[in-house]
Amino acid sequence: MDVAANLFTGRVLFVCSAVRKGRCTEVVAEQSRGLKKRGVRVSFFQLEKGGFAGYVKEIFRLRRFLKQHEFEVIHAHYGLSAVVASLAGARSLVVSLMGSDVFGPLWLLWLGRFFSAFFWPCVIVKSQQMANRLGVRSVKVIPNGVDLTIFREIPREEARIKMGCSCRKVVLWPANPDREVKNVKLALDTSKLLVPEQVELKIIYDVPTRQMPWFYNSAEVVLVTSRWEGSPNVVKEALACNVPVVSTPVGDVEMWLQQVDGCEVVAPEAHELADAIRRVIGRGKRINGRAVIGQLDIDRISARLMNEYLAVSLTTHGRTAKIR
Repeated sequence: MDVAANLFTGRVLFVCSAVRKGRCTEVVAEQSRGLKKRGVRVSFFQLEKGGFAGYVKEIFRLRRFLKQHEFEVIHAHYGLSAVVASLAGARSLVVSLMGSDVFGPLWLLWLGRFFSAFFWPCVIVKSQQMANRLGVRSVKVIPNGVDLTIFREIPREEARIKMGCSCRKVVLWPANPDREVKNVKLALDTSKLLVPEQVELKIIYDVPTRQMPWFYNSAEVVLVTSRWEGSPNVVKEALACNVPVVSTPVGDVEMWLQQVDGCEVVAPEAHELADAIRRVIGRGKRINGRAVIGQLDIDRISARLMNEYLAVSLTTHGRTAKIR
């Protein structure tokens, strides 16, 4: 660990909605693991979803929690979690907007704009596209990181044996089909245009992080059909495994994929996606995505987050410093 990283040693509270009992999203959990490796003490406060009344109730529960515990920084993930943290009186607040809070309902976008302008001292978005849509000058663009020690290239045949794949070519669709934004219909329509005896669409979600590299490496191509995204981690994880990606033009996907030969970004049309998949499978080659995605190593992203933590924390105490 470099000496600069030791400048921030405070306690950080992650505030986020629980996707299930006792657990936030895997992206948020991965971020906490990266910070812990650098010596940051991370705790969690999980908001229980329950509509508008549920979030109002959580304001008072979080306020009581903050009175009983001390944290140097509060890091809220997603817009509504950040609103709850603000109204609960959180100080030294860092807010991460993740995508749905910017590209989702307009009322949520305007709520984010209002709080970003007047209440949140540090706002992080995941892509420049998100920053442009939010329209607030002071936001910081810091994508989610990828643990390159976990996401790595594994021989495809070894991965296919471990995952129990058939002899067909695998098109991996790593998303929750119940989430409308992921557009499972487009993925299924695309698969219908591929020869089923030769190509298999494999849908996976809610898989532990350490198992994901095996799924990526068992596939010929990773398919993303989302209607919108901030900065989808599945794309970066696939690149870290040197697995080709075919995607709709969402978030910062085009910025990353245009740097890698063998990946394609096409219009959200089934025939366009199917043609792109055929081209990728026809090449039959791994890509050099890992070289491109190296700058998003989780350790580097953690250092950037710690820099923001330090700035917010020291501003509260009237001092300045920086982690490099």
